[in-house]
Amino acid sequence: MDPKRARKPLFLTATLASLLFHSAAAHASSDEQHGADLFAQRCSACHSINPTRKPGPILSGVYGRRAGTAPNYHYSAALQAASLTWNAQTLDRWLTSPPAFIPGVNMQAKVADPADRRALIAYLKSISPSPTAAR
Repeated sequence: MDPKRARKPLFLTATLASLLFHSAAAHASSDEQHGADLFAQRCSACHSINPTRKPGPILSGVYGRRAGTAPNYHYSAALQAASLTWNAQTLDRWLTSPPAFIPGVNMQAKVADPADRRALIAYLKSISPSPTAAR
């Protein structure tokens, strides 16, 4: 077999894989940016990513954190007693309807649009340390 012909499928496969990877990365960063914009519009009245005197807890580092454990915030008894860790699934349920997910919590704001929830979760994950960095 001609060596040039043998390399052609490998080159095409590598090129296709690279395009798919970069497309997925661009989608993730656009979700994060959309989530950051939504956070500024819908969440920042009560929450911050830095220490502040806002009525809600700081949300930097929330992804991967046990619910009701952010420092310097007085959580409802319901959220303190919740035995869950914030991840994509728990945050999605929480943002859909906090009081339906954990009855007795203080937060009442809901995010009805699944795409908006996904973007907010991508943003919250991006401002949280990765699990491997914590090891």
